[in-house]
Amino acid sequence: MANDDNVDHLRTVERLSNILKITPNLKSISIIQHDEPLILEEQHLALSKKTFKELGLFSRQTFLKFIKKESSPSRDSTLDELSTVLIVLNPDDNKYWNYRKRLCQKCSKNQTDKLFLELKLSSCSLKLKPKCAEPFNHARWLLTNYREIVSEQTIISQLKMCEDSAESYKHNYYSWIHRLWLVKTFFNTKLLEKELEWSKGWVESHISQFCGMNYRFNLLLISSAHQNLDSNVQKCQKFVDEVSYVVDLVLFYPGTESLWCYLGLLLYYCSANQIECEESALFRVRAIDNRFSRRFQKRNFNPEIA
Repeated sequence: MANDDNVDHLRTVERLSNILKITPNLKSISIIQHDEPLILEEQHLALSKKTFKELGLFSRQTFLKFIKKESSPSRDSTLDELSTVLIVLNPDDNKYWNYRKRLCQKCSKNQTDKLFLELKLSSCSLKLKPKCAEPFNHARWLLTNYREIVSEQTIISQLKMCEDSAESYKHNYYSWIHRLWLVKTFFNTKLLEKELEWSKGWVESHISQFCGMNYRFNLLLISSAHQNLDSNVQKCQKFVDEVSYVVDLVLFYPGTESLWCYLGLLLYYCSANQIECEESALFRVRAIDNRFSRRFQKRNFNPEIA
């Protein structure tokens, strides 16, 4: 009876592994109460609670058993399928990611299909657990080691992965760290301008989340560092404009703490770098909140920036 169960589990592992590898743009993975072990409809994958529990345990035990065996086509194929399933069911355990890395190292660095597959599996693992460090770590390892074949479309798909995971889990710093790494590592002016425009839309639609604002601030720092302008005033104009932009948001959402924190961060930076902000922008804030000075004095800010 146990052998029959093992055969059934192996079949389920093979089926799930194939789904993860060949389904284009898998939209979601969820755990539901159902009699069917796996359900795939319109690029949405669901596992029954029973399958999730039993398959996870079986896959871990079988992986540890097979990893000790001598290499053979059958053994390697089974480990490939098991590791594919395990990085989705248990993405926090880095031993399965390390095995995927060893598989990659056996392949030529010109194999773009291998790169795309591994990045896709990283993305799939975030569907079930969006706030997890290991998928992002694996993606950065891949992009670093296969950098010569990384295309613009690859970067776009990675940015989309970051957006989806940040949308699925609030304050997902793993996602924002990876997004900023992408901009810094594959920097070009077009990418930076697109990200500045995208981040503006994100901030306005996620007004209570500081993560997006902090990301936008880092983009401004990158932009300032890469500007080839002689005038310090010109170099800092984006920060002056950003202060005015955030003041407008504060006026519209005066009770939103994240906006006040972001405004304080901008003012502190401007003060530390002797950047003159528009007095009219600060006056508009004081007009609606006489606690403005006290808020920033607590953070060692100087609100009296002329």
